Amino acid sequence: MILWKICSLFVTILFFVLAKKLNRKKPGLLFSPAIVAPLLIMLLLLVTDTPFQKYQEGTSIMNEMLGIVTVAFAIPLYRNWAILVSHWRMIVSSLAVGTFIAIIAGVSTTMLLGLGKEAAISVIPRSITLPIAVGLSESIGGIPSMTALFVMLTSFAGVFWGPTLIKHLRLRHPVSIGLMYGMGAHVLGMAKALELGDLEGSSATLAVITGAVMTVVWSFVLLPVILSWMGV
Repeated sequence: MILWKICSLFVTILFFVLAKKLNRKKPGLLFSPAIVAPLLIMLLLLVTDTPFQKYQEGTSIMNEMLGIVTVAFAIPLYRNWAILVSHWRMIVSSLAVGTFIAIIAGVSTTMLLGLGKEAAISVIPRSITLPIAVGLSESIGGIPSMTALFVMLTSFAGVFWGPTLIKHLRLRHPVSIGLMYGMGAHVLGMAKALELGDLEGSSATLAVITGAVMTVVWSFVLLPVILSWMGV
């Protein structure tokens, strides 16, 4: 069992390193390590006929370290706290509106596409970081695996469309750019914002944290209305 865990961790890290090298040669979302590395792992599991549960057990230490690594994002947040506090009205109001629109837009889209009640409920937490989104989905009666898919799609779309939105909306303020990435692309957005600057990364971190809290509140407030609209 120990040997399997070592092999699983080694292969995962190896695929990530290879994906990083590929991304340096071919920049862009399609060649991002967040996409290439999982695809390589899925291909390996299919070729070797290895159950995903077995691989997941072998790399469980990475999931356990996720919370520890996430805490590291608080460092730039602490360094720029005074600047962020000076913009607290803009931050709170924009995130409150953003989380509300994200829920309404997600539910409306799934209903218009005829994906059903389960999908409509599962899409509610799509605009927050994955660990919190999955827990919230379970609490409101959604399907966690479907929520995880919605979160990943939202995150990839946010990183992909981010530069285009910044250009066309003529966003210049680091706080605004960071909030957009944090609200629209979660942890991937935080990483992208940190590439742009310390203040952008801090704003994105704050957006992920505050946006998650606001989404939880909006979810329980709006859930009865959404269920009534669906005729449940």
